[in-house]
Amino acid sequence: MPNKLRIFGIIFFMAGIVLLILKYQFNLKPEFLNLKVFAIYSFYIEAKVFTVITHQMLGDFAGILLLAGMFVVSFTREKDESAEVDELRLKAFLVGAYVNLAYLLIAVLFFFGFGFVGALTLFMVVWLLVYLVTFRILLYKKNKA
Repeated sequence: MPNKLRIFGIIFFMAGIVLLILKYQFNLKPEFLNLKVFAIYSFYIEAKVFTVITHQMLGDFAGILLLAGMFVVSFTREKDESAEVDELRLKAFLVGAYVNLAYLLIAVLFFFGFGFVGALTLFMVVWLLVYLVTFRILLYKKNKA
């Protein structure tokens, strides 16, 4: 992706963080985001399969913005992209994969019930976050040297 898209990724990421804070810290549930959506499977009080349900979408929109922003920031090209930068990306990718696998193993061993579901939700973000942080650290070290 072109480098100029990075700013949109940052904006999406920050908007996702703000929405998640509003939802979980301040318990914000705007009425206009109670939407009817198609669900392949839903389980609140009873299990529902292939049906339309009413769902508070703030958390979903926040998650989409967060993941989309992280994806764009992670995979936009650098201004000076080179084979060396590609090698740093690969190293960061592998570190992200290793950390994510370790996180998943820990979650399987020590999280149970709905705690495991929460851990799996975080699992979606861990790989991109570790990749992004590792890549930025490696790039900083390369540019500093």
